[in-house]
Amino acid sequence: MKKNYSINITIERRTFWTILVPVAVLLTLTGIMTGILIVDRLIMPRMIHVNRGVVTVPAITDLGFEDARQKLYDIGLRMQITSKDYSDAIPRDHVITQEPAPGEKLNTAERRGVQVVISKGPEIITMPSIENMQEFQARRELIRLGLTVGKIARKFSDEVPKDGIISSSPKAGTSISREMPVDLVISKGPEPTTTEVPTLVGEMLSTAKKSIEEAGLKVGKIETRPSSSAAPGSIISQSESPGSSVPFGTAINLVVSTQK
Repeated sequence: MKKNYSINITIERRTFWTILVPVAVLLTLTGIMTGILIVDRLIMPRMIHVNRGVVTVPAITDLGFEDARQKLYDIGLRMQITSKDYSDAIPRDHVITQEPAPGEKLNTAERRGVQVVISKGPEIITMPSIENMQEFQARRELIRLGLTVGKIARKFSDEVPKDGIISSSPKAGTSISREMPVDLVISKGPEPTTTEVPTLVGEMLSTAKKSIEEAGLKVGKIETRPSSSAAPGSIISQSESPGSSVPFGTAINLVVSTQK
């Protein structure tokens, strides 16, 4: 007589949903991804007889930086700037040399960068004429030529409008190295002919004199007058009203308090 045997395995519901089901899903997804990678990397290249990770390096010398970068990007490569050098033959911001050379094969999965040297343009250039330009225009022109701004001095000028360039050093037309900073003299506009009268009443005489001189004015006549309300040696009154505009060099007469 044949005997039948059976094994009963009881799995808790919580264990089934929290462990077995996630493990089964993970294994299934892993199997699917592995299959896709095998087909993509091994089977498909053999079927179409090409390796999709290998590209031919294009020629990018003499190209502008942005054009060269885009040309590499379009085939899955990126640009690596190793240095910037002066060049009399290659314009500023163009590629002087590249590594690897044009025509070489690169596996984008292993090496994605093409190293380049970028031109800073000719080392010796002619200083441009920037006189009478506004400061922002002059700075923009110097930056465009690869030059840097050096020392700045500001002076009054009746001929050059405010913030205009009075002169530069080196002067326009001079042959200079791009490494040489360009010093600028910038206009503050016409020199003012008037100044504001400071408030002097209540100040001590020594302080009032200093304020007058700093304002470009002169100390005029000094009189004394007894006063019970003002401290001895302080200014009781001044000949020009505080805040008024007067020509430079105007004499300000003062009345100084004495003890009553």
